[in-house]
Amino acid sequence: MAEKNNYEMKLKYCPNCGESLLKPNSLLNEYWISEDTAYFCWCEVCSWRGEIIEIKRVTAPELATS
Repeated sequence: MAEKNNYEMKLKYCPNCGESLLKPNSLLNEYWISEDTAYFCWCEVCSWRGEIIEIKRVTAPELATS
């Protein structure tokens, strides 16, 4: 029997129209790329689809000053 854990999705709303992605006909799939969390989304209301990646760390070069 599977363990019952209270797990809450961080992403809940479509970034295009703002409708809930937790509706039965929408698609929200969470997966991991190394240490980053990725979400594949499809919104039933506006048909927007795409990936949103939550990153833990960003390394950027120092910008030159003029």
